[in-house]
Amino acid sequence: MQKHYSVTGEKKQEEQAEHISESITRSLEGAIAMSNELEEKLAQIKNCPELCDDGMVEIKISSGQKIRLACPLAASNCSYGERMGQRLDYYVIDLMAGIGIPRRHLENYTEIIRTDTLAEIDRWPIRGFLIITGGTGSGKSFGAAMAVRNFLTNRVTNHLDYKKWEMADHAGNSVIWCAAMDINDDKETAALAKSKYFAVIDDLGGETDNSYTRTAMSGVLLRRYDMTLPTVITTTMTMLDIDLRYGGRIADRLIEDIGNGGMIVECGDVSIRNYLGKNNGERT
Repeated sequence: MQKHYSVTGEKKQEEQAEHISESITRSLEGAIAMSNELEEKLAQIKNCPELCDDGMVEIKISSGQKIRLACPLAASNCSYGERMGQRLDYYVIDLMAGIGIPRRHLENYTEIIRTDTLAEIDRWPIRGFLIITGGTGSGKSFGAAMAVRNFLTNRVTNHLDYKKWEMADHAGNSVIWCAAMDINDDKETAALAKSKYFAVIDDLGGETDNSYTRTAMSGVLLRRYDMTLPTVITTTMTMLDIDLRYGGRIADRLIEDIGNGGMIVECGDVSIRNYLGKNNGERT
């Protein structure tokens, strides 16, 4: 009798194991069938299915179940991509404000028109020196802010993915924006201007002119040249003025850098506000 019970128990265990195996097989087959159906339906999507705010699309399968998946057409130019691009712009603008870029250069940032000069600044490869010259109000500092914006935004490998935006945040830690006079008035600022990966030196020539300030500024510029660090300079000075004030050694290196990604952009003496009034705020 004992042997009979044992055989019966073993048989029940075998039946249970077989039942579990069949159940697992059916579940796997069902999952594979669902995956194939979803893949087929996603492949059938040829046009943007709907205006969305999350980059997802709803798929209804044969069982009647509705499943939301990442839209296969999500791109920078779809409705979702355009919204994400706008949000990334505002995200980066907040980072720029945190860096210390004056708010006056960030106000209406996404709405301001693009002049030919600003378009030229936009093409800077973020390498070497970008020297922006011109009169007061001609858009020099705004152009410098644009260069910072490009540097931060370019670090985001996929703007459709929020998590990738952290790369812009990390890049922000390697940026310094300082007025030329601050380099001469504050040793800590001067040290950061030499060491930060990306630097904006605003209003070169606006600092007090004496042997000390010329030496301090020359030290920063030579250091950044030697380390091949991307640097933006805004100034009302011409290259001849820079030569006369800081010496031929500085001017020669800045000119030489043009062959290594550096650029000199002249904004002229016309205020950018005139462009805004002339075009009624429309982009050109």
